Amino acid sequence: MTENRFSRHAGAIALVAAQVLIAGCFLVSPPASAQQAGPPPAVTVAPVTSALVGEKRTFTGRVSAVEKIEIEPRVSGFVESRPFVEGGVVAKGDTLFTIESGAYEATVMEIQGQIKSAEAEKTLADIEYTRQSTLLKQGNVAEAVVQRAEAERGKIEGTLLQLQGSLQRAELDLSYTKIVAPTDGRIGLASVDVGDFVTLGDPPLAILTSVDPINVLFPIDEATLLDARARYPEETAKNVIVELTLANGQEYDSKGSLDFIDVEVQQGTDTITLRASFANPEGRLIDGQLVNVTVRGEADEPSLTISPQALQKDQAGYFVLVVGDDGVVEKRQVEMDRVAGAVAVIKSGLKEGEMVITEGLNKARPGEKVDAAQADGKTAADPAGAPAAKE
Repeated sequence: MTENRFSRHAGAIALVAAQVLIAGCFLVSPPASAQQAGPPPAVTVAPVTSALVGEKRTFTGRVSAVEKIEIEPRVSGFVESRPFVEGGVVAKGDTLFTIESGAYEATVMEIQGQIKSAEAEKTLADIEYTRQSTLLKQGNVAEAVVQRAEAERGKIEGTLLQLQGSLQRAELDLSYTKIVAPTDGRIGLASVDVGDFVTLGDPPLAILTSVDPINVLFPIDEATLLDARARYPEETAKNVIVELTLANGQEYDSKGSLDFIDVEVQQGTDTITLRASFANPEGRLIDGQLVNVTVRGEADEPSLTISPQALQKDQAGYFVLVVGDDGVVEKRQVEMDRVAGAVAVIKSGLKEGEMVITEGLNKARPGEKVDAAQADGKTAADPAGAPAAKE
């Protein structure tokens, strides 16, 4: 009886010992999740590069002719002809209008006749003065007679000068009956027809605008101008390129150059007017036309650039995720200058050659490793994939 109870106790102890041993084995074994830990997440990186990056700003501008001339009558008369085509291109010296000239021609001829008569009188006066002077030397006439002859000669000379002035004025008026283009350009609508009477002081007969070259005026805000002057001093202003986009979205095929900055700020808008000059040989740009003006400035010194995709922002400002040579991710605060096209220009916080994550940002964590590769398939640690970092 006693022996049976002992046997039962021994069996129970053995069973408990076996259970403890089995439990211990499970406690010592690592968890299944640890045994099956995955590889580092794959991300795409791009190197920090150094490049000359210009700046681009776009404004709204309006085309303005270099010359805009009002064609006005300078004499009175009926319009005899208007040989130009409205809206067409005319050359300097082309006839635009002719005004009846008969009366002006007659005036010129009349004054020319008066001058001929006065010249004949002057000849006689000269002869008379010479004769009286000779007689005075011989003592045959009084000095007063010579003085009267000299006065008569001077009077005729004065009349002749007046007539010559009248002739010049009459010839000028006659020339005004033929109105010619003072410069090359495009002529607008005529305000009069053949047979209409015109006179000095009438509204313009037509408007002539120059075509080539042509200006574009556009306003910019004061802060933008100050920033541009700081970035591109006057000695490098020649490197500023101006481009145009037309209303239909087409790019104008000629580049322009800045040639004027207004000397005052417009009080109502706090803007300053700039002017750019463009070649316009085909006349595509028309006075008054609305265009988009793009101003590009070329940089003098290289800047650090990254892909804008790498930029993130938190309460502290912009930051990027940098992958080190060991594949570990580092969060790096950066000071961004601007986004210029396909790159972001960085003022500080990075070095040339460092690798920043551009894709897979949501999979990367600071302090953890990643499997980094560039978009072209090179690894982040591949020396051929990126230049060495510079201090």
